[in-house]
Amino acid sequence: MKTLMRIHRYVSCFVAPAMLFFALSGAWQAFRLHESRKDGSYKAPALMTALSDVHKAEDLKGTAGTIFKTGQAVFAAAFALTAVIGIVMALRIARPVWLVWVTLAAGAVVPVLLALLAQASKGP
Repeated sequence: MKTLMRIHRYVSCFVAPAMLFFALSGAWQAFRLHESRKDGSYKAPALMTALSDVHKAEDLKGTAGTIFKTGQAVFAAAFALTAVIGIVMALRIARPVWLVWVTLAAGAVVPVLLALLAQASKGP
């Protein structure tokens, strides 16, 4: 268990800045705060627009694109690893265990419900 905790600690420290970045940039993109309005009523901050471009790796070509996409894959694998280790640790350490299962289920169900709500709001 000590080894798992140590691995989790350092992998989490490695991915935490990226997790925060993607969480924040995803939130501002959900509200389209990275895009200026055509009527001029809102001008997106240049930094916010530039940081949002990171999510559009399909524009990158050649070596830069390969390096960027490889980096994304490394971070994705690290996200997955730290999540799996965290779940294992929670199941081994946390009491009551049923609460771990309930929160895991909620974490799986809530995004699906939000996606379904978004699809339903689009209409036919």
